[in-house]
Amino acid sequence: MKYRYQRLSKEEKKAWKQTYYNTTAGKSMNIRLVRLMFTGIIGFLVALYIITNNIINNNVDWTTWITTIPLMIASIIFISASFILRIKNLNMFIVKEEKKHTKKL
Repeated sequence: MKYRYQRLSKEEKKAWKQTYYNTTAGKSMNIRLVRLMFTGIIGFLVALYIITNNIINNNVDWTTWITTIPLMIASIIFISASFILRIKNLNMFIVKEEKKHTKKL
């Protein structure tokens, strides 16, 4: 099932994003989602650094893989969750705002 947000055109998406991020809830949610994505990117880069550093120094063993693979998986989950939550929050905002406007009419 498609979200209401996904069925909008590019211009409508930009307008709804702008109105959502101008609200206090939108500002705080945007900060949280950016922080979540930033944490995922940093974790992924640290895991890549550990792997490449161990490969260059020729001391790759099972402990390297046991520590870096869960870190990479968690980082990918963080990055994807930030995008999924962003779309869900925008969709909930659009649905609530449209209900407010239809009740007033």
